[in-house]
Amino acid sequence: MAGKLVVPANAGVVAICTDPAVQNVLNEDLRAARRGLASDPENSVTLTVTVSQQLLAPGVSLNQMFPGDPSMVELLKAAGANPPPLGDTGDQPIDPFAQEARRQSLYPDDTATEQFKAYQAGQQALQGINPPNPYGNIPKNQIYDTVIVARASLEGAADELKVVAVVHSGDDARRAKELVAEEIANAVLH
Repeated sequence: MAGKLVVPANAGVVAICTDPAVQNVLNEDLRAARRGLASDPENSVTLTVTVSQQLLAPGVSLNQMFPGDPSMVELLKAAGANPPPLGDTGDQPIDPFAQEARRQSLYPDDTATEQFKAYQAGQQALQGINPPNPYGNIPKNQIYDTVIVARASLEGAADELKVVAVVHSGDDARRAKELVAEEIANAVLH
């Protein structure tokens, strides 16, 4: 966690969140803490929470996870994950025409190589272009960690609370979101 939220004394808090799991926990915690107080619409503030979720799979970059906020890297490290590269990871396929032109300019025509390529193409055609991958049916969240990022702010305040959680492969992301919501509720209520 980083940052803080300061709620005026005796003010009611209305939570609005982009994620239903976080919204439910915030509503329950805020109702339980404010049970004895009379609700006064003029003495209430809105707590806005945005939640995003991203797999730490190959190809993801910091720009995708935390657009415009490099301070989140330290939170990610504190949560126990290695940050991905800042920008382009280089895992996108190269234009096949450019790749072939580069190959032809670097290596002149070789009859044996051309015959081998033709043989490979024929074998791939017989087996199908992409033979079945035994790992292709495994859900990605069972292979890679998931990063959950929550940003909470109060209406009219410049302060912001940031919470980052790392959900390891196979763990329950919904439960992690509920724990993130508990942290935000505790920050607002205490």
